[in-house]
Order: sequence, then structure tokens, then C-alpha cells
Amino acid sequence: MSNYLGTGRMHEGRRIAKNTIALFTAQIVVALLTIVLTIFIARYLGDVIFGKYSFAIAFTAFFVIFSKLGYETLLVREVAKDRSSAKEYMNNILGIRLILSLIIFVFIIITINLMNYPNDTKLVVYLFGFYYILESLSEIYKVAFRAFQIMEYEAITKIIANIIRVSLSIIVLFLGYGLIEIALIFILSGIFDIIFSIIVCNKKVVKSKPSISLKFFKETLRIVLPLSMITIFSLIYVRADTIMLSILKGDEVVGWYNAAYQLVLGFKPIPHLFMTALFPLMSFYYVSSKDSLKMMYEKSFKYLFILGLPLAVGITLVADKIIIIFFEMEFFNSIIALQILSWDILFLFLSMCLSFVLVSMNKQTPMAIFAGFSALINVVINLLLIPSYSYVGAAVATIASEAFLFIAWFILVSKNLHILPFTKIIIKPLIACGAMALILYYFHSLNAMLLISIAIATYFGLIYVLKGLSDEDMKILKDIVKR
Repeated sequence: MSNYLGTGRMHEGRRIAKNTIALFTAQIVVALLTIVLTIFIARYLGDVIFGKYSFAIAFTAFFVIFSKLGYETLLVREVAKDRSSAKEYMNNILGIRLILSLIIFVFIIITINLMNYPNDTKLVVYLFGFYYILESLSEIYKVAFRAFQIMEYEAITKIIANIIRVSLSIIVLFLGYGLIEIALIFILSGIFDIIFSIIVCNKKVVKSKPSISLKFFKETLRIVLPLSMITIFSLIYVRADTIMLSILKGDEVVGWYNAAYQLVLGFKPIPHLFMTALFPLMSFYYVSSKDSLKMMYEKSFKYLFILGLPLAVGITLVADKIIIIFFEMEFFNSIIALQILSWDILFLFLSMCLSFVLVSMNKQTPMAIFAGFSALINVVINLLLIPSYSYVGAAVATIASEAFLFIAWFILVSKNLHILPFTKIIIKPLIACGAMALILYYFHSLNAMLLISIAIATYFGLIYVLKGLSDEDMKILKDIVKR
């Protein structure tokens, strides 16, 4: 990978660096804004209303995912290979998604009315369902930006839409309004998002309009179905616990659980955007240079492990400080959930790397099979543990299913591409993380910000001293920063 960045393909290096910086900038802003909004809603509206909010998001997102069918990944992969196909893919995918979205919205209305929920919860579900449909449509245009390697436009759109959503929502909360008004703000930001995305896409990528070719649908369905199954199964073990807690334990418990889980999910876009920036190149390397793909896989896995491990360990040890500072004592019960769920960060980081490598290799069918088993494990463990252990059982189910999926995908990549020098990758970060953990444990009474700052400095200081990042790694990072 260093040869790639340091020799004849300078323009590709610059493009990857530009896209990576753009997406990471957007991620930092969006993640911070999302966490801020989560904290404000929880603190101003309380655990019960925050539970309703979390349920509405989980419930509607679960349905809307069926309108996507994995077409985003297909669009990036195929257009990256042949840009002349962009208009055909854009038009057909827009048409398919628009029809599916209308059908899904009807299903959302019917299903929530068949369940024993109060009218205010139903209304919130309707509103968030509409918002998620807008988001799923705008996502197609953002994916086109990725395929054309102009991800700065995706970054700009995400940042502006989130600033609108969060700032107006906080104003609404300050004025004393509630969850219905928050949902309307989400819709407003979604409308801006899709309009801005269409304008930019028409000017910078290709002018498109929804249309459906039966031939296109038939030819692509066999490809996207495994991809859609992966997404659907992934959403099951991300959202099923919230829905099941709502049905079995009520809104208050959902609020406690999601106060912790939303903090954890706030880190998810980091590995996703990192791998998204590399995905078109991975697809290219799969057909042109397997050795380059192996090197990219190894480096990506290493960097994500070095970043994900201290996050998991650190959050586990300071979970009490985080919950009390952000959510106050009303969410004291969220501490143990955060301690368990923090390990989901590490699995998310590493599984994200594996998933993009596998898709670039066209291994989406076995991926989907393992994702299905993972979703089944999640649902079964939730059913077994939630009645007796409530949100703690849900947290355990999440970690168990994520661990299974990571192991399965890791074995799949190892058999089909490259066996990582796993011990070599993890030993030095584990030593550095152990020293960091001792500091967090023995100096736990220190001010939270001071303690976290010392822990971060200790970890990355030891990574440097132990050469957890080799000279080659440092050269890659320096080249990325320079470009």
C-alpha cells in the first residue's frame, strides 16, 4: 500500500486522501451532532419519551431497510468500473426504490396500528417512517458521489442536513416542545437533504429521473438480494433488541438501553466511511492485483484494531462517568448496558473491514448466510434473556451475535484471500491498552476529562514506543496527511 501511495499513482493517492479526509470530517461532525441531539432529547424529555423516540427510529428503520435491496453497493461497484453506466443504474435504482418506499410506508402504518401502542407513539412512527424514506432516496445520490470519487459533496450534504436537524431540534426543546415537533424537524432536514443531493448530482455526476426497466431489475436482482439480506440481517441485530424491549419491558427500559447504545453506534460511521473511501479501489484490485488487495486488507484491519480496542476498553472502565455526565442520574441504569455494549465498537470496526473486503470479492452470498445466522442468534438470545435480565440481556445478545459474525467473516476472508498475521497485529496494541486500563482503573477518581486525556496519551505513546505502527505505517499516514 505504501508503494501505491508513494510511487507512480500519485493522483490516485491524492484522490483517496481527499475522499478519506472529506468523509472523516463529515463523520466527526455528524457523530458529535448525533450524540449531542441524543443527550438533549434524553435530558429534556426523560427516559420514557426517549424510549418512545428510540422505538420509533428502530421500528421504522427496520421496515425501510426492505426498500434498499443492496443497490447502493451495486451502484458503487459497477459505476466505479464503468462510469458510462451511471445514468442507467441511477434511473432504475431510483424507480425501484420509490415504488418500494411507498409500499413499505403502507406496511409501517398497518403494522403499528395492529400493535397495542398509544396514538402519540403511532403518530411519531408515521413521521419517522416518512423521514427514513426521504433519507433512503437521498442515499442513492450520495452513493453516486462515492462511485465518482467526489465524496466531498456527500460530506457537505451530510454536515448541513445534520446541522439543520440538530440545531432546530435543540431550539424546539428549549421552547418546551416535544417529540412530535422533533420528528417534524427530522422531516424538514430530510427534505433539504434530498433536494440538495439532487441538485449536486445533476451538476456533478449525471442527470437522473426515476424509471424502471424490467430487464435491469431481473439482471440485478440475483446480485442485490444477497447484499440486501446482509443489510437486513445486520439491522435485525441492531434494532430488534429495541423493538423487543419496547414490547416486553416498556418505554422506560428502552430509554435506558438506548442511552448507552446510541453512544456506541455513534462510532459506527468511522470504520464505515474509512472503508467506503477504499472500496472502489478494493474492487479494482480484486481483478487487477490480488497482492495489493491483500496489503490493503491487512493495513485496514490493523489500523481499525488499533483504534477500536482502546475505545472498547476505555468506555468500559469510565462508563459510569460518561452516563452521569451526559444523561444525569435518571439514566443510572444505563451504566451496565454501556459497559457491555462498548465491546460492540471493536467488533463493528473489524467486521466493517471484513465486509467491504468480502463484497469487493463478490462473496456476498456466504456473507448473507452468516449474517442470517447472526441475526437468528441475536433474536433467540434476546427472547431467552430479556424476560429475566431486561436490557442487560439485550446487551449480551448484541455482543454475542456481533462476535459470531466477526469470527465467521474472518474465517471466510482467510480462506478466500489472505490469512492475517493476527498475533503480530494485536500484541502491541494489547500491551498499550493494558497500561491504559491500569491508569483508568487506579486513577478512576480523577476528573473525567483529565483521566481520559492521560489514558489516550498513554495508549498512543506506547503504540509509538513499541512501534505498533511500523515505519511503513507511519509513511502511509504521513503521505495521507500530506496529500
